[in-house]
Amino acid sequence: MSAATRGVRRGFSTQETNLCTGGLMWPARNNMNHTPNPTTRPRSNATTSGAPLVFLLPFLFCQLAAAEDVQITTSADGTQTATHEGRSFKLAFESSMKRFETENAKDPRPEGIVFTGSSTFVGWRSLADDMAPLPVINRAFGGSTSPQLWYYADRAILPSKPKVIVAYIGDNDLAQSTITVENYLKYVRLFVDRVRTQLPETRFVFVSNKPSVARWKLWDKYLAANKALREFCEGDPKLDYVDTTSTLLDANGVVREDCFGEKDKLHFKREVYADWARVIKPVVERIWGEVRGGA
Repeated sequence: MSAATRGVRRGFSTQETNLCTGGLMWPARNNMNHTPNPTTRPRSNATTSGAPLVFLLPFLFCQLAAAEDVQITTSADGTQTATHEGRSFKLAFESSMKRFETENAKDPRPEGIVFTGSSTFVGWRSLADDMAPLPVINRAFGGSTSPQLWYYADRAILPSKPKVIVAYIGDNDLAQSTITVENYLKYVRLFVDRVRTQLPETRFVFVSNKPSVARWKLWDKYLAANKALREFCEGDPKLDYVDTTSTLLDANGVVREDCFGEKDKLHFKREVYADWARVIKPVVERIWGEVRGGA
């Protein structure tokens, strides 16, 4: 392997993986049924069935991590690209992650509500006012796709230990002709699984992918993705789906050009966020009440 290419076991260094498995090094990819050489196992009087929970939990968690290997390549100009199970994506959000870290250090607000996803949420400048008095913070990063949300979850979201996550993600996936609805939904699932490894009780609200003038020709694909996302949420009591498409369509079901800025016809005008708040806030309020009621 060249110096420009390295394998990364998501969430763990080699030393950390070795430590939490008690010295048992699992294969890098897609072989979770591999049985380690028993001669490498540390001597212990505990069997698997009788092992204390404190041993079993990190052991199982490391098995999960071993299935999530990412290959990272660095180009001559320093640009990093990650590849996971055939899908490649840029690691272009270091400045956003550092900004989140700085904001968390200055004003830590754990166990609240995190809004995250791509630029549609980045542009929600009035989020705190629109959602008041709900304890919300914005951890969206513009241009992101579903694998990037999954990859950066450890830095963008988990430090805040949110009780509720509201996500808008998929717009930039579906705009790519090579990305299928199935591949998009795969990384939504992986994102949920990533959060649940540390925050198993966290609730999720997924917002439908929006129609836009710039991407209207792809609307059938977006509809298929929204249907798949809705069905995914319906199958899990801790997931909710919010459909905001009616706020951007006219009476004939055609995208409203007056909702979007003249520059790119993709990002909508600030006043549209008030319409989104009227649709999204009641759902988040209900879930927050359920979360607080069970606290």
